[in-house]
Amino acid sequence: MILKKSKITQGQLMFFVIQSQVGVGILSLPNKLQATAKGGAWISSLIAGLAVQVIILILWALCRRFPSDTIYSFLPKITGNFLGKLLGFAYIVYFLFSVSTILSFFADVVGKWVLQTTPRWALLILTLFTCAYLAKENLRVIARLFVISSFTIIVIVILSLFGYAHTNITYIFPIMEAGWGEIIKASNAALFPLVGYEVILVIYPFVEGKSIGKLKAASLGSLVIILLYTFEVFTSLIIFSPEVMPVISEPLLYMLKGFSFQIIQRIDLIFLSLWIFIISTATVSWLYMATTGLGHFFHRGEHKKAVPYAVFIVFILAMIAQDPAITDLYDRMIKIFHYTFVIGLPLILLIFSYLLRKRGA
Repeated sequence: MILKKSKITQGQLMFFVIQSQVGVGILSLPNKLQATAKGGAWISSLIAGLAVQVIILILWALCRRFPSDTIYSFLPKITGNFLGKLLGFAYIVYFLFSVSTILSFFADVVGKWVLQTTPRWALLILTLFTCAYLAKENLRVIARLFVISSFTIIVIVILSLFGYAHTNITYIFPIMEAGWGEIIKASNAALFPLVGYEVILVIYPFVEGKSIGKLKAASLGSLVIILLYTFEVFTSLIIFSPEVMPVISEPLLYMLKGFSFQIIQRIDLIFLSLWIFIISTATVSWLYMATTGLGHFFHRGEHKKAVPYAVFIVFILAMIAQDPAITDLYDRMIKIFHYTFVIGLPLILLIFSYLLRKRGA
């Protein structure tokens, strides 16, 4: 039974997707795409966005067949009780591993740009304690904060516009220098910074309204992030030359570091402060996805009881990822997990639900 206090509107679903999807990728994506697609990196971002919209359609089609169930409750209905629970635990591992990867990158960036002498464990503990306080609340409370915090994206865009005072549009030419093959290849790398839309697998039954409205809300939320990322990639491409871009891991921060006003000397720190807030909301979303599953299996649906030990697991995983070799391993694993749990498995489940004529009430 879905409690009324856990229900959210379709508008809140849109902002939930926005806050789940925006995250660490906004800083490093321009560098990664330019390395492969050159001046066509912004096209790669758009292609990845189109792929994300198709994936959202698949996830929505699957959830629509079980409108009153989260992924943890409809998996056994499709695959059987044992396999369904096993896959449910696998999704929990995926969600916990994803948030650990996000926080690992967060600690690296903050430690590099702002708090060079602050221990990694202190950064992670402060962030996780803050996120845990919100993650234990019901869905409606979380969604309300996400609506408010989404306005930080507007500020981020405004700050990025300062860079247009020193642009050179010729830096992106020739746009097709790398060729369509490399541009499409780069779009594959852009898929992973756009993760987060899979949150609909967990919160779909808590959203009010008709199923088509839920699809529109999720797609629109994802579209906002796709356009934001494409804008930031394009901005980086016309500010930094093709020779400079490969050696700048966070182009947006380097761009803003070069600007100052009479009152504000370090605009990049303002940007980072907003980014930290965005990372926190994304962390809350991923924690909610994982603890909803843990609550379903171990705490009779009360996800807040699972928050403490879920946070501890995330902390350990994020602390392990200090060595560059471990970080690279995490990146490779998250790509495999994403293809498996967000694309491959939902598509297979959707097909089997039709073949076996499985659906919820």
